[in-house]
This record gives sequence, C-alpha cells and structure tokens, in this order.
Amino acid sequence: MTFKNLKTKAVPALTGAVLAVSACVPVFAEDTSTSLSAVETALTSSFTSVGSSMTGMVASILPIALPIMGALLLVGFGIKAFKKIANKA
Repeated sequence: MTFKNLKTKAVPALTGAVLAVSACVPVFAEDTSTSLSAVETALTSSFTSVGSSMTGMVASILPIALPIMGALLLVGFGIKAFKKIANKA
C-alpha cells in the first residue's frame, strides 16, 4: 500500500475520530468528578449525531449521484459492446 493510498483512507477516519472526541471535551471541562457514564453518554450522543448527519448527506446526494453513475455505467457497457462487435467485423 502506498503512502498516498494510506493517506486518502486514513484522513477521513482520523477526522471523524477527532470530531467525535472533540465533542466530548466539554464533558471533561465541566466537572472535576466526571464519571465514566458521562463520558459514555457524550461519546454516544456524538457518534449518533455524526451518524445521522452522514445518513442525511447520503440521502440528499443519492438521488443525484445514482442516475449519473447509471449513465456512466451504461456508456461503459455500450463502448465495450461496440468494441466487441467492431473487432469481429
């Protein structure tokens, strides 16, 4: 695996992790006697909000991207079929 491939795969994962952890920082700063359940609640709510946000983005992008990808796939199959027929002639 090259460094570029690793970088393109690791950056989004690290960004999500940093955002989730940074959402929990107010929990630690709020009280000196924070319990583990408060941290767990903060992490759960943070990951839930990130998940719902990502689901919303996919739901808004999917109706636009699906026809475009379908058209590209259809053009690709058309080119392959034409090349296959043209080579036999």
